[in-house]
Amino acid sequence: MRRALTSLFRRLTLSGWRDIATAPCDCTVELAVIDDEQHPLGFPCLRHGDGWFDAATMQPVTVSATHWRYWQPDVLPMSCC
Repeated sequence: MRRALTSLFRRLTLSGWRDIATAPCDCTVELAVIDDEQHPLGFPCLRHGDGWFDAATMQPVTVSATHWRYWQPDVLPMSCC
C-alpha cells in the first residue's frame, strides 16, 4: 500500500501537482482531491483567505482539496498579430 501511495504522489509531482499547503492566494489554480485516485476538479479556482472560489463565478467551492497546480486552459489565448 505504501509503495502505491508513493508512486501516486510521485506521478502527481511530475505532472505539476503540489501540496495544498503551498497554494498561492488570488491566483488561478486547478484543485485535486486524492483518495484512492487523483480527481481534478477541472475548473479554475481562486484561494482567498481561508476559502476556495470558482474563478469564473466567484461562488464558494466546498471541497477538501489535497493538491493544486497552475490552471492551464484547454484553449490557449491567440493573437492575430
